[in-house]
Order: sequence, then C-alpha cells, then structure tokens
Amino acid sequence: MTDVSVDVNWASGETDEQTIADAVDGEEFQIKRVQYLSQQFVERLCSSDGVSDELLREVERVVFDSHSVSTRDGATDFKELLDLRALRHREARSRDEAYLINLSERIGEEIEKTKSIVGLQRQITEKEQNLGRLTAERAALVKKGDATTAARLMVVTAAAEKVRGYVRHFNIREQQLLTLQDEVGDFRVNKSPEALRSLRAKFSTSGLNDTDWNPFGTDFVGQVTDVIDQRLQEARASSVSWKGVPNPPGTTPNPLAETLDLEQQNLAILEAEVGRLSAIINVDRATQEKFTQLSTRVIAETDLLTNLRERLEDASGAAERREALVDERTAAYESVFNSIIAEEQVLNDLYSPIKARLENSAGTLKKLAFSVRRTADLTQWALAGEAFVDLREAGPFKGKGTLLELADKHLRKAWEEGSAQEVSDAMRDFRSNHDQVLMASSRVANTDPVAHRAWLKSFAKWLYSTDHITVRYSVDYDFTDIRNLSPGTRGIVLLLLYLALDHSDDRPLIIDQPEENLDPKSIFDELVPLFADAKLRRQVVMVTHNANLVINTDADQIIIAEAGTHVPGQMPSISYASGGLDEASIRARVCAILEGGEGAFKSRARRLRVSI
Repeated sequence: MTDVSVDVNWASGETDEQTIADAVDGEEFQIKRVQYLSQQFVERLCSSDGVSDELLREVERVVFDSHSVSTRDGATDFKELLDLRALRHREARSRDEAYLINLSERIGEEIEKTKSIVGLQRQITEKEQNLGRLTAERAALVKKGDATTAARLMVVTAAAEKVRGYVRHFNIREQQLLTLQDEVGDFRVNKSPEALRSLRAKFSTSGLNDTDWNPFGTDFVGQVTDVIDQRLQEARASSVSWKGVPNPPGTTPNPLAETLDLEQQNLAILEAEVGRLSAIINVDRATQEKFTQLSTRVIAETDLLTNLRERLEDASGAAERREALVDERTAAYESVFNSIIAEEQVLNDLYSPIKARLENSAGTLKKLAFSVRRTADLTQWALAGEAFVDLREAGPFKGKGTLLELADKHLRKAWEEGSAQEVSDAMRDFRSNHDQVLMASSRVANTDPVAHRAWLKSFAKWLYSTDHITVRYSVDYDFTDIRNLSPGTRGIVLLLLYLALDHSDDRPLIIDQPEENLDPKSIFDELVPLFADAKLRRQVVMVTHNANLVINTDADQIIIAEAGTHVPGQMPSISYASGGLDEASIRARVCAILEGGEGAFKSRARRLRVSI
C-alpha cells in the first residue's frame, strides 16, 4: 500500500496529493489542513487504562490557544509558555530546597556539638588531672637542694609551653591561608567561568550579547590575592620569630636573666634554657632522660587540653547557633512553599481565559471545569520516613502506616491548601508534638555517635523535604476528575475541547464515530448541541451510524456509502449518494440504514403506540 496516493481537491481550487507512506511516516511533521479524529485516536486518548499523555496534551493545546498571540510571549505551546512564566519560581524553589538540606546538616552538627559538652568536660577534667600527675612526677625527680633551680625550670617550662602555642597558632593560620588561596584560585579558574557559562546557556534568549555578559563574570570584592599574600607573610614571619634559631649542637647556652619577660622570648631560647636547667638538676643520665620524657608528655597533654578547651568553647555556643539556624530553616521552608504557591498562581493565570469562558457558558459546556491544585504524595513521604523509625517501638509511630495516618491528619490540609505560613506552623506543631518520640524511635542507637549523626542529618532532610509536593491541573466533568471518568465520558470531554472550546482552530473537523461507548441519551443530551453549535464556526464531517447525530444535528449534507457484492480476487464496488434531509430519496435511505427501513420504523412506532 506504500505506493497508494490520495488527491484532495479544495473548493478554493487547490489540490493536495499525499501518499499513504508519507502520511504514516511523517504525519506529525506536516501542517495539517484538516483536523481528523479517527476512531483509533479517540480510543487511544480515552483509554480505560487511564488518562493518556496525548489527551492531556490536547487539553493543554486548547488552553494555550485560548491565549491571544500578544500574551504568549513568543511561546509556541503550553509547556513552553508555562516554563517561561514559572521558571523563576521553580528556580527559587530548587535553591531553597538545596539550602534546606544544607541547613539541616548544619543543625545536625550543632546538635552533636551540644551533646558533646558533657563528654568534653569529662575529658578536660581527666586531662587536667593527668597533667597534674605528670607535673608532680616530674617535680619528684628534682633533688631537694635544687629547689630554686627546679622552680625556675617550672617557670621557664610554662613560658615555653605558652610560646609553643603561639607557634602552633601561626602555623595553623598559615595552612588556613594557603587553603583559602587554593580556593580563590579554583573559583577563578574553574567555578566562576563555569557559572557564567551556565548562566549564558540558561538565559540564552535574554538578548544579551558577549559584551553585555562580561560584567556577569563573578569575582571577589577587592584585591583578595594581595590580602592573602600579606597575611601569609605576616603569619610566616610570626611563626619564624616565635620559633627562633636553635643553638648549634654542643654549645652551652647562656643563662637567661631573671628580669626577662620569658613569655616574650622565642621558643628556641626557652627550650635551650629548659635543657640547661634540666642538666643542672639531673646529674645522672637516666634521671635526665626520664625528666625529658615527662616534659614531652606534659607538652603533649597541654596541647590536647588546649584543643579540648577550644572545642568546649565552640560547643557551648552551639545551642544558640542552632536556634538561629532553625529560624533560618523555618524561613527557607516557607520560601519553598511561597515558590510552589507562585507556580500555582501561574497555572491559574494560564487557565483563566478558558475558565472565564466556561463560567459564562450554558448546557453541556457548563459541566466542564478546569482547576489547579497542590497535591501531596503522603504515601511517598511516609514510606521514606518509616526508613528512619523503628516501627516496633511503643508509641504513636508503632506499626506500618501510622506515620501516614498522622501526616494525613496533621499535615495534608496545610500542604495542599494552606499558605506558606500555615504550612510552616503545621510542621512546627507536628515536630513539637512528635519530635521526642521520633528521636527515641531512631533505628540507630545513640551509643554509635557516628552512625547516629548520619541518621540525624538524613532524618532532618526527609522531614523538611518537599519533593512530594506537586502542582497539577485537573479537568473535571460534572464535578468528577477526568482521571475517574469512563472512557465514553472522556470522549465527551475530548469532543467538548474540539467542538466548543477550540475556537482558534477553524479547519474542517472530521470525526469517525463520535458516539462510540456512549448511550443514546448521552448522545442526544451531550453531543447533539455541540455539533449544532460547532458547525456555525467550522465545517464538521462525521462518520456515524447513530440516528440522533444525523437527524438532530440538522446535517446540511448526508453522504451515504454502500459497498457492492464482493467478487473473488477483486475489490468490491463502492457507491455514494448525497443530499439533504429535505430530499425524499435521502430520507428513505437514511431511514433504511439507521432504522431498518420504513416497515421496521412503523412497526416500532406501533409497538410504542406512537402515531406517525
């Protein structure tokens, strides 16, 4: 059949030729001069398996066509127009969702720091006691006659430990500055150019040329390289200054004057003085080595104690920082829903022309409605949450499905209908009522700090996740969502789109058996008025076996097709007769085909006691 072609002659005098192969292979790429709703097309769009993507696309096409060209902002279809208007809200939502994840991780870290306070205090006490024992043990090695020298040694050793802390401080500062220097370099060489490329790709239709884009290149404010170099030089100079230069091996250092401020001397000088005093106090080699070992341990323990005190100071401020982060997370959570509600409003605006037309309509069209709504997939959210909770624990979360029930009771209404503030309040109340139980029902024991920390972060990410919230539109017919309609009623909705709402399309409409899957009353009540109205705007051609559609739509022309006797090896002959219902011959043939003939028609009338 690939070599078969069809010629179409238009009343304007034009002729189109189309091969069957081209129609099958390249149909979607051609500009159609006729809208054809084949029986297979309608069945596919209105399948009982569910609402097909094709049917939704047809709905979207009609909605898009309801907007004037001047309000489409250059968009060529519904999706493009929706993306154009909703992009900034979707981008804002994406940014806030990423920020929520980051905040949840930081809050988890602050919670862990708060929990570590008791442990750090215990470790500090243990280190202080251990340092006291080591110091006393070292002091015991000093001979009684050398008490003055030993006292001097303790003072010099304390000064050396403090100066050693200065050296460590500037060494750490140097490493931090070097790492910062690397980050600046990476940002300038990799991240900044990539960010600019991403911006240009995302906003390629913004009309900005290469010169316009140049100022969008991101960099640090001021001469950060000079600042880092200067601070590096200062840190290195301070480290070298505090370290000092050790005496050459074999030389005996001069005693330090009693009047010197020991904490202002460099480490090399102080260590040399410690060595000199230690040698005076400890004459025998074994005692001197023991004294040196203890001094080394004292230095190590002092460093550990300093580190623990710094961590305790940081942990002591964690609770306050956590409260501030919780407030930020609340604001970010609200911001996500502000973006969702903004996208909801964009969809409402897109549907407003169609909705306005429906509100002013009557009859069958009045049954059709478009609505935009937020939906929360509570099952998805609850199932993800059950992975964090031990469902065997006694309490409100015991047993599979209890989390879903609680979410349905306390969160669904806010998620699907509430303002951003109402959503935030609902989540706050949910946490206030159930946080302790949720924490106590953790699948990970508190005795495993590392695993529990990871659980806490993942738990917070899930609790404040919003990927289960979507904005979708609904097409309702007679107060029933199109997704819940029978295939036949979906067919009515489809015909409503083409016959009553699609005013922008004035092409001839060819429909193959629109009555399929519909009862006679529905055909008369729903379809007949649609065809009667549509033929005032466009030519409508239908293939049907239904009397209601032929007679009651007041068809201007009826074409009757008949196939002749089939001859083996040949195609049967096909004949056509056409005319209006005002012609007796046409009325007779219509009656014969649709009613079984005049005799059958009158017989039915007698059974129904109807006078003809």
